[in-house]
Amino acid sequence: MRRPALAVLIVLVGAAAALAYVPPADRIARTIADANRVHGRARPLALDIVVRGADGEAPLAKGTLLSDPAGTARLELAHASGFLERQLRRGGQLEASRDRERLDDPHPLVPPFWVLQAGDGAALQTRIAELGGDPDAIALGFEGDHDCYVLGGRTREASYWVDQESLDPVRIDVPGGVRYRLGPMRSQAGVQLPAWIQLEAPGRPAVTLMIEGVRTGTLPPDAFAADWLARP
Repeated sequence: MRRPALAVLIVLVGAAAALAYVPPADRIARTIADANRVHGRARPLALDIVVRGADGEAPLAKGTLLSDPAGTARLELAHASGFLERQLRRGGQLEASRDRERLDDPHPLVPPFWVLQAGDGAALQTRIAELGGDPDAIALGFEGDHDCYVLGGRTREASYWVDQESLDPVRIDVPGGVRYRLGPMRSQAGVQLPAWIQLEAPGRPAVTLMIEGVRTGTLPPDAFAADWLARP
């Protein structure tokens, strides 16, 4: 009587192990990079951004996000209240200015968008490591309706979440408890991009960056220089 029960148990354990199988991080990173190239993201991009608050009504700010697959991004916003804000993110470092004066504790509005643009797997793993994640770690996770691969692991502060089936980007976590949730993908000028980026940061109001347009092309060589924050 015990043998049939044992056989069933073995089958169930085997099935559970199969369901829990997680491919190696480098394999998933290569597949994600392939998708980035296919969807036109693996190149420098200029995104037209509108920032909205929780009520979703009048825009709080409008501007442009420049993002380079090499691991840099900058955001310039003209706020409805009349000031100009610039933010520059290089790897895990974020700097900002308001009306060209240094801002010491900025609301981290500029995401590390370049993880959506990595053109090969090794580059994607390097970008994750620069943010503070483990480049060789991968886990499973749930985000909304998405079953996700979590590159960078779930025991570190930085990670990149993608849908297991579509490989669409879903979420980016960076140190400090900051999360960027990514909206559904849509095609703009032949580039597949999230419709929006929702920012959650401890002690800060939630805001959404709406992606209203995209342009491709070569960026100026000094586009991400530190002195951009104070340029006229």
